[in-house]
Amino acid sequence: MDNLPKILGPILIPDIKILRYHDKIGYYDLVISADVIENYKNKFHLKKKENHLNINHSAILHTDAKMTQSFLINDLTRKQLPEDFKDLPDGTWMIELTFESDNSYNEFEKLGLKGFSVEATFPIVGDDGVEYIVTEKLRIMNKLSDFLPFNIYVQGGSTDGSGRNEHGEAHFELKQKNTNKPLGKIFMPSLSSWTNSDFKKRIDLMKVHGGMDIATKDKKAMARWLELKDNENLIRCHAEWNESNKFNNRVTLI
Repeated sequence: MDNLPKILGPILIPDIKILRYHDKIGYYDLVISADVIENYKNKFHLKKKENHLNINHSAILHTDAKMTQSFLINDLTRKQLPEDFKDLPDGTWMIELTFESDNSYNEFEKLGLKGFSVEATFPIVGDDGVEYIVTEKLRIMNKLSDFLPFNIYVQGGSTDGSGRNEHGEAHFELKQKNTNKPLGKIFMPSLSSWTNSDFKKRIDLMKVHGGMDIATKDKKAMARWLELKDNENLIRCHAEWNESNKFNNRVTLI
């Protein structure tokens, strides 16, 4: 088994904000403590869910890989971690999967998956004081469009011209899901104007031009996504816009 291909990664990291959406209360930050993660881990193995692995939370079991490690990061286990994971906090739940063959690993790699996730049930309390029980597929959404009622694109280039002047200043294109109908654009704020704005002003910067304005809760979701990890997503969108405008007809869904 030592020669079989393996993958190792975190499944839950304590005390990080995960932006989620609930039909009743809108957007909220999910934060899971190390104690709760340990409890989830214990219940997971008590119910033998390590024998029920699937891909993207589908009903189809994935049988080409077995969970060969499951542990929490602490002073002792940290010593065995690869360098990429040694900065993760204590209480992080790590798992390792071992594949039955190189071929099964190669087929899995082609799926382009980015990490592990786990389903859990927990209570959340809305601004109205009502408690809701939520069954959540715990993962960090890496596309803003994952939790908005429309798609957002960083777009550059068109068939009507060439170079970076075709679409004016940098912006996000909003399009209706399923039909791809244009809904307007939101001008991409510069990093300096963004960092010098409080959250209320950042929401104002999410105004739609050339179409019907979007709901305040969706503006909040966009602002919170852009400012995650010291504005990492805004910086990435700037880089994508600059790259896109070297060419015609390049769009990126975010």
